[in-house]
Amino acid sequence: MINLLPSDYGASLRFAHLNSIMRRWLVVSLLAGAGLVLIMVVGWVYINQQNKNLTRNIDSVNQQLQAEDLAGTQKKAKDITSNIKIINQVLSREIRFSELISHIGTVMPPGTVLSGLTLSKVDGGLDLSATARDYTSATQIAVNLSDPKNQIFDKLDIVNINCSSTSGNAYPCSATFRALFSKATQSQFLNVPGAKP
Repeated sequence: MINLLPSDYGASLRFAHLNSIMRRWLVVSLLAGAGLVLIMVVGWVYINQQNKNLTRNIDSVNQQLQAEDLAGTQKKAKDITSNIKIINQVLSREIRFSELISHIGTVMPPGTVLSGLTLSKVDGGLDLSATARDYTSATQIAVNLSDPKNQIFDKLDIVNINCSSTSGNAYPCSATFRALFSKATQSQFLNVPGAKP
């Protein structure tokens, strides 16, 4: 095949064809770039809107929790849990109060009456209440109960002693004591794990 076109004209046709191809690629590239920018802008707006929605939801939940007093409810639940633990400890130890009270009664000094026993939250502890005819008898209770020979308590503290001279009661003094069980008491009156009966 013989090419009769002048070489300059053929070259200009080739360049025209290449220019049209480049123009198409340039338009496609510009459209693709514009599409990417549009996708980024829409994505940024969407993420920003989602962030605002989540922040509003978190604020709403926090307000609802404050209105429902979550902190107070958690504190009550914690108190109930600690009380349940104490009850479990008491039940697992099976304190034989009747024997313990009669043993305490034998060491009470004359002129005094044991009026109450309460388990304290201190492990192995007990709060005792007693009435007495006078201040000396009330203090003698502490001496007798803390005596190592009696093997009831390792440690006994006087919480308070109040005597009322205006009372017409035969036992005008009231006393409160806090005591920790001795090892002998734990083995004799409590079913403590590891203690020998």
